[in-house]
Amino acid sequence: MAEAIVRARLLRPGMQVASAGLAAMRGYPIDPKAQAVLAAHGYDGSEHVARQATKLLMQQSDLVLAMEQRQVAAVLALCPTLRGRVLMLSHWQDASDIDDPYGRDQRVFDAAFDRIESCIRDWKTKL
Repeated sequence: MAEAIVRARLLRPGMQVASAGLAAMRGYPIDPKAQAVLAAHGYDGSEHVARQATKLLMQQSDLVLAMEQRQVAAVLALCPTLRGRVLMLSHWQDASDIDDPYGRDQRVFDAAFDRIESCIRDWKTKL
């Protein structure tokens, strides 16, 4: 969901956005519940294909945004040179975790969407 919102709200010429997971189910499309909540708010995640976060991908990134503190720790364990370039999506709010809604009911996806969109709005003035 975050990638779709960032693409719609923040993407400018010369910027690239990529989404990857530490435990991604490679090759899978977006979860139907995530797509439903995105579509309900005018976003499109239908092109999404899950991919694994790799050391090379992260090293090529100017900024890596994570949803949970444990993800920040995992990225830094894999790539210590990324210190200062790995931040929480919620950095400009309270830097708290945004729980992964995968496998949960639609209400959890809706709540995650609201939080993600709010956090991305805060990034708009910072990038």
